[in-house]
Amino acid sequence: AIASTALRVMHPEQYFAGLQAFSKLRHKAVSKELPQMPETLEFWASVFNTLSIISNRETPNHRDHLSVAECFDVLTTVGNYSNGRMTMSSLQLEFKYNSGCMIGFSGRIVRHAVNDVEGDRIAWAWYMRDSVHIYARVPSCGWASVHSPYSV
Repeated sequence: AIASTALRVMHPEQYFAGLQAFSKLRHKAVSKELPQMPETLEFWASVFNTLSIISNRETPNHRDHLSVAECFDVLTTVGNYSNGRMTMSSLQLEFKYNSGCMIGFSGRIVRHAVNDVEGDRIAWAWYMRDSVHIYARVPSCGWASVHSPYSV
């Protein structure tokens, strides 16, 4: 829920596209007589349609080819460790990535890596997959903008 709330501020169009996709998925499930799907969707507490959980792992430099380029991926991490680092080599940036950290960026565009640490770390990578939005017939949310109609 925290990642969704952060997304509401960072990219409101993506946030609302996620809500719309889940609403349309519920309607499709009812119309196709898939009784377990609406119930299952009730327990999904995020506007993101995909979650990867990474435990105690170094992540080599990569881009996420299943993410949508215009969308933010939101990564969070918790655990009993220190000296966590995330690098974004394509931007020549390095961040502290210690427990409680949340980072939002386009994983499809930005090359990123996470170092190995001593201790226990769990990371959640929340992102959107285009295939879900295409199936639900939800149009692309476009790029984030300070001129968004949802901006305060």
